[in-house]
Amino acid sequence: MSTNNAPSEYVKLISADGFEFVIHREAAMRSGTIKNMLVGPAQFKESVENEIPFRDIKAVILEIVCRYLYYKWQYEGCTTEIPEFKVDPEVVLETLMTADFLEC
Repeated sequence: MSTNNAPSEYVKLISADGFEFVIHREAAMRSGTIKNMLVGPAQFKESVENEIPFRDIKAVILEIVCRYLYYKWQYEGCTTEIPEFKVDPEVVLETLMTADFLEC
């Protein structure tokens, strides 16, 4: 945890099965839900500790979400053709449900 008031450059997302994903704060902010936890009007514990535990999201899905958040950050405002973001068919439904929950 940082001792000054400036937000950390990174955020730790923790899956239900205990895996930790450290991603850039700017990438994480592409999720509406995560953004509200980090900078919303309420002072959430997550915004102070820069750690967000997800009790219902498995690591395999959270990894896909993290990849997508970077993908979205990279191609945001892009005027050229954007490559397809691929997800294995076995996890598409669970990934879509998670993406809906996280607003990304």
